[in-house]
Amino acid sequence: MATIQIDNRGLQPPEPMVRILAALGGLAVDDEVVALMDREPHLLYPELERRGYTWEFDGRDDAYVLTVRRSTA
Repeated sequence: MATIQIDNRGLQPPEPMVRILAALGGLAVDDEVVALMDREPHLLYPELERRGYTWEFDGRDDAYVLTVRRSTA
């Protein structure tokens, strides 16, 4: 399993979404993308579902982390 890490902090929309979707293009089944974020990417979630990915968002204090994986369903 490989992890692709992206630091999207300090970027203005839509750049974080564009960078995450680009990273997903090379994602194998057991791989994941972990993105550091400034905010929760609500507009990204429907696109991830449409493309067959699942995600977890952990937003505590000033540390926001989005983890995206290919859905096994």
